Amino acid sequence: MKMKKILLLFLALCLGMGASVAVHASEPEGFQSNTENDSLNSDGEYYEYPAMDSDGNITMIKMPEVDPQAIEQEKIENADSFDVVLTLGNDETTIASFDSYEEAQAVVQRRRKLRTSGSVEVQPKTDYSKIKYGVVDFRTKPSSQNTHYTETLTGYNGYINGTTGADAAFLGYCTTDKSKIKFRMAGVEGCVSSSDVIVRDFDDAYVGFYRVENGLLLHYIHSDVTSPYYTSTINVGVKQDYMKSNVVYFSFDGHYFYTSYEKMIDDYKNDTYAHSINPKKPYYNYFQYLSHRSKTSFTAQQLDAHTKSVVDFGSKMLGLGSAFISNQNKYGANALLMYGVAVNESAWGTSNIANEKNNIFGHNATDFNPGGNASKYNSPADSVEHHARDYVSDGYLDPKDVGGRYYGGHLGDKGSGMNVKYASDPYWGEKAAAIANIISQKNSNKDYGKYQIGIVEKMTNLQVRKDAKTSSTALYSTKNIGNFPVLIKSKVTGQSVNNNNVWYKIQSDPTLNADRTASTQGTYVYDYDKMYGYVSSEYVNVLPYNNGSNNDSDNNNTTKPEETYKLGDVNGDNKITSMDYVMIKNHILKISSLSGTGAKAADVNKDGKISSMDYVMIKNHILGIQLLK
Repeated sequence: MKMKKILLLFLALCLGMGASVAVHASEPEGFQSNTENDSLNSDGEYYEYPAMDSDGNITMIKMPEVDPQAIEQEKIENADSFDVVLTLGNDETTIASFDSYEEAQAVVQRRRKLRTSGSVEVQPKTDYSKIKYGVVDFRTKPSSQNTHYTETLTGYNGYINGTTGADAAFLGYCTTDKSKIKFRMAGVEGCVSSSDVIVRDFDDAYVGFYRVENGLLLHYIHSDVTSPYYTSTINVGVKQDYMKSNVVYFSFDGHYFYTSYEKMIDDYKNDTYAHSINPKKPYYNYFQYLSHRSKTSFTAQQLDAHTKSVVDFGSKMLGLGSAFISNQNKYGANALLMYGVAVNESAWGTSNIANEKNNIFGHNATDFNPGGNASKYNSPADSVEHHARDYVSDGYLDPKDVGGRYYGGHLGDKGSGMNVKYASDPYWGEKAAAIANIISQKNSNKDYGKYQIGIVEKMTNLQVRKDAKTSSTALYSTKNIGNFPVLIKSKVTGQSVNNNNVWYKIQSDPTLNADRTASTQGTYVYDYDKMYGYVSSEYVNVLPYNNGSNNDSDNNNTTKPEETYKLGDVNGDNKITSMDYVMIKNHILKISSLSGTGAKAADVNKDGKISSMDYVMIKNHILGIQLLK
């Protein structure tokens, strides 16, 4: 493997970053989607991207906007043939194929002069069959546009924004005419139009990866497969016993990990995980797969204290602890999970949409006009109530949801959970879960593993029944997708299924009527004690969770030692990057405040204060003018 594959570089020299926080792209089909960037395309050539580090800090960075003409020119230069395609409504018809672009374009021009119904265009065709180990590049469109795909096994439609998830595993073609490319990314295997993406050889691309550092499993995310720089480092939980420190792992589902990209692709194509480091022990990020129908152990005061430790003024999330807890208790929406979503969506309550509309969840912020279409609330607390009531309890957790948003009650990814329809960012669920992970880790893993989670790994519409027998009333069914979690309350004896009489009493995803005979809609209020159902254990694998206590001795710390720090390394990731520079700058500008080891590391010149001199020294270090010792 080439050294470039494991380069750990941050976005270079993003030193002029603005302080405004934005939020992104949503799906226009009536669904609510992630609004991670409410100022995309701010100046035409660049867009602002919210980068998250392993401590949950979010910083807006400027990234070059995709040049559609450059992408098209690349496709033309690499094409093997050129199709002339007539599009009429939703139907596409190939009129003719040519070996040269000029010939195909000549036909297009003639058809346009005749003013034929529909649109006619040239589609470059490249045969990627020669690429054995490839990377599907989704970053081929402007940041405001999503790329649509169809799941290979279910036929469900999905969407991804290439600026938040650029790289996917290339698994060949879905169709004999090679019009659809098979890929895997963020837990989903899908088919995407070959005209919407580019396939690159693995040796010529940069992909995201996982690595264990200081006892934590971190996910390094790339937003440009042609660049070595990563944009975010996501805390996805504690080190597992089969993992080693400082080893690069590849995974496009977050469950099975590989030290070899090539072996991973071979396994994916053969529908196996035999060559992964954990073929019989798939990993599930606890907070990413925890149902919203749970409760956090954290109090309102503790949530408020954590918010204030990150941003002490100018945030719409300050003082919202009681709103998160009260709405959790009333509507059945875990306060810590909602808190994580709010942090990710509003960058700790500082986004334009949060400030202007009291909307900390990006509700209704659509791609084409995020700021204009975003819902406006009377107060940030009002935003929390609407999220808990309308979006969680009566929306994403309701199998009867008219928008078809139910894919499970967990944050999830593009394979299952709220992430499927809430966000075009394939790692939206992972980022929200990271905030919960970080808060829990800083408090002796207080919330981690509190609940028992079971996974329905195989794709099935599992019936959740009123009683522990197959003849009992079906309250609702799980979605026909894999890796579907259920929250287990207890184990009971019931009707035998395949000689197995063990059933699980589980927390119900939807609200139920008073006698527990059916799910309801429009009820909103959730009763944790009375809203439950039963599933046979025959279909469920119970997850064991390792909180880090059994890790190797050199990696058994789930939080960084309080007094261990390096001058200039403000965020404690053992590197001095532009992220450290920005954190000092934001402290000086009173956008956010530093404390503890972060404040000590920021005092680069050791004069007892954090000043412009300190960030100038970091800037000079990054530029190579004068390196810090």
